Amino acid sequence: MSMNTITQIEQGLLVCPVTRQRLHVSSDRQWLVTEDDAHRYRLLNGQIPILLADSGATSQYASASKRMNEEYSLEGVRKSDSLLGRLRQLLNSDYRTEASKQAFERLFADLPSDALCLSIGGGPARAHDRLINLNIGPFPNVDVVADAHQLPYADASVDVIYSEAVFEHLHSPAKAAGEIFRVLKPGSRIFICTPFMFPYHGYPHHYQNYTITGHRHLFEAAGLKVIECGPCVGPAYTLTTVVGVFIREYLPSIIRLPLRILWGVMAVAIRPLDKVFGNRPNAHILAATTYVVAEKSA
Repeated sequence: MSMNTITQIEQGLLVCPVTRQRLHVSSDRQWLVTEDDAHRYRLLNGQIPILLADSGATSQYASASKRMNEEYSLEGVRKSDSLLGRLRQLLNSDYRTEASKQAFERLFADLPSDALCLSIGGGPARAHDRLINLNIGPFPNVDVVADAHQLPYADASVDVIYSEAVFEHLHSPAKAAGEIFRVLKPGSRIFICTPFMFPYHGYPHHYQNYTITGHRHLFEAAGLKVIECGPCVGPAYTLTTVVGVFIREYLPSIIRLPLRILWGVMAVAIRPLDKVFGNRPNAHILAATTYVVAEKSA
């Protein structure tokens, strides 16, 4: 299980994102306050810290995407957990590469019981039960509200970092990569997955996608040693997604609905081809997403 936020605060792991001073819980358990009393942050429901340097601007950002807020809302979570929602997830399976699945599982192998594992951009789902979900807004299943560009963690305090479909939405990815390097313990690893051949999607902004070489360069420039990188979701998923978006966005409304239904059926049959294509040496050329595993030198 993941370490709860109060324990993180008591151990000095969660810190002020501006000064990096230790925090203490106010007597009414509504605030987190720095040791010099210069900064205070809301403690939502007595357990979810809102550790944002500029809460107003960040709140505006988090509320700007209607789609993100619908998907991350309690109602959105209920819909995804419903029988129909689970059927949709099954039909939309992305058939990830074996290498990426194994790399993700290795992150959590042989970790001590008190290991701090952070999911940047996590929620409302939890990709692994040891992960602490950090996100820009207080969405369901989010444990810490914070900005990836200004992580509220002490230097060399985190054992594992995982982040998926986040770096395309960061306006300053090099700064976020530098923050990951700072908070990561020496000898610890990260797993980052980002779209490559994937359509524009807001949430509310979409700045860049990543090739395998782009991923490598980003994290090596931050000081990390890249252990492996490659395709995560393969070219068949790219094909079905791009054609589906083309039909939805550009075709006349009179033929759009029947073609979307027809293509949706075809996509269910095409995507399993990634069990083969996604694991080929050239899969990265049209991969829907790529991943990188990197380590902070001991």
